[in-house]
Amino acid sequence: MTKIGPTGDFPEGKISPTDEGGLTLAVSSWKGEVRIDFGAPVSWLSMPPQTAIKFAEHILARAKEVQ
Repeated sequence: MTKIGPTGDFPEGKISPTDEGGLTLAVSSWKGEVRIDFGAPVSWLSMPPQTAIKFAEHILARAKEVQ
């Protein structure tokens, strides 16, 4: 399993002064709910549209598992 949390890189370049870099997160079904684990405190996140679509699809898949 890949370690979750900050990656130390900037995959889209530093997009703002508050950008702290990449983040590996985990989306899972856990105790009947959808759990998103960021591995660190996160105030905001940004991603390209295609990544956002995949992220949303992954969340929906986990939701269907626990429905």
